[in-house]
Amino acid sequence: MTDDTDRPDTGPGTRREALRRRPDYPRLVLAVALFGAAAGSYPVTVLSASLPTIAESLGTSDNTITWVIAAPLLAFALATPIAGKMGDLHGHRRIYLSGFTAGCLLSYATALAWDVTSLIVLRTLAQTAIAVSGPSAMAMILSIYPKRDRPRALGIWAAVVALSPAVGVVSGGPLIEWVGWRALFVVQGTTVVIALVAGVQILPETRARPDTRFDIPGSVLLGTGTASLLTAVSRGLNSGWDSPLVLICLVVSPIALIAFVGVERRVANPLIAPRLLRRRAFILPMAAQAVLQSGYMGAMVMAPFLLERRWGFRPTIIGLLMLPRPLAFAFSARIGGIHDPRHGARRVVITGMLTFAAAMVLAGIGAQQRWLPVFILGAAVAGAGSGYIRPAVANSVTLAAGDDDLGIAGGSLNMLQQIGAAVGITVLTSLMGDSVSGTRFLMLHLLAAALAIVAASLASRMGGTLHQE
Repeated sequence: MTDDTDRPDTGPGTRREALRRRPDYPRLVLAVALFGAAAGSYPVTVLSASLPTIAESLGTSDNTITWVIAAPLLAFALATPIAGKMGDLHGHRRIYLSGFTAGCLLSYATALAWDVTSLIVLRTLAQTAIAVSGPSAMAMILSIYPKRDRPRALGIWAAVVALSPAVGVVSGGPLIEWVGWRALFVVQGTTVVIALVAGVQILPETRARPDTRFDIPGSVLLGTGTASLLTAVSRGLNSGWDSPLVLICLVVSPIALIAFVGVERRVANPLIAPRLLRRRAFILPMAAQAVLQSGYMGAMVMAPFLLERRWGFRPTIIGLLMLPRPLAFAFSARIGGIHDPRHGARRVVITGMLTFAAAMVLAGIGAQQRWLPVFILGAAVAGAGSGYIRPAVANSVTLAAGDDDLGIAGGSLNMLQQIGAAVGITVLTSLMGDSVSGTRFLMLHLLAAALAIVAASLASRMGGTLHQE
């Protein structure tokens, strides 16, 4: 009998080390992380397309059911920078796997929701648990790719993240019509299980800094300021700006955010280092992306209501008609990842944002005139413009942050994206109300176009071409 000490170590850590020596290991990590991202974002588009059906099933209003989309975005916005920083300090693999474990259980629980409140709460918890793994996934990918190859990797990342909702449209629409909307979350939970198992086997450990203390005061102040701001916007539009809750939030938000900046300047290990806040290549791309995202997500959530009320389509058809947008996003993101190192982040970002603005005008005209092909074309071109900029924005932010702060860079970018998305959804759906007016839909698309022009103005101040090492 052979003694146990003579047996080769075949544990998970040893297998990962053997995998790391393979020349295709970076592509394996990219594939596993991308499958995880796809599993997490799978229900987004088809769920958006099915909101009118779910609202009818649960007996609730349009304004309320949109929180099935908006609430997870808000929670995501609050959680991702904190999760990104925790990954920087304690290892991104640990944060990723923890998030997916919780997300798996909560996805299955969401399928058991008994009313609109429980659906919003459970979906928010599930999607937040899965989504906070995003900064860690991005950090693990960037940690094993040289800087010259990062734009291409980020382009593939953005393309797959965009394509996963498209897969959800093709499979989820019929699934909802034939089985019911609850089945969507059972499928998501199952794909998350597969992603979790693959992650345990393949994803690498990253350098941890356990001797560094986590910035709890900064996290509390950032969360309070952001939550108060978003609450004020959402409740102000729905309940009136003179509501006591809205007034309190409007006071608390700037105080908390100013206090956050003051705390970050004084603590030894800030959540977001003040030096990053002074870098245009870090701040301006995120701000521009947030503004554009408000228009993009607002228009995307409006689309199923438009397609149902102006044309009378069912969820499956609505989902298929929304498919060109994520497909164009994915294709264009791949191209943007190639163009970023060639032409520079500023040129790429401005081009994509102006393309989006023109597309929103086209989609708005199609909506007003009931020209379905024109509306679909405009939506597709808008997806292309938004996708084209994603690799350049992410690369600019992560390069500005440096390798030790990849998690907080990804988390900060995700936070501002989700804040922009949540504000856009809240504002545009509130302005739309229950209207079926073509003119109303036109004006809302023109508002999204105006936001894109503002975003392009911010991007114009990013600086010149970013040269990778």
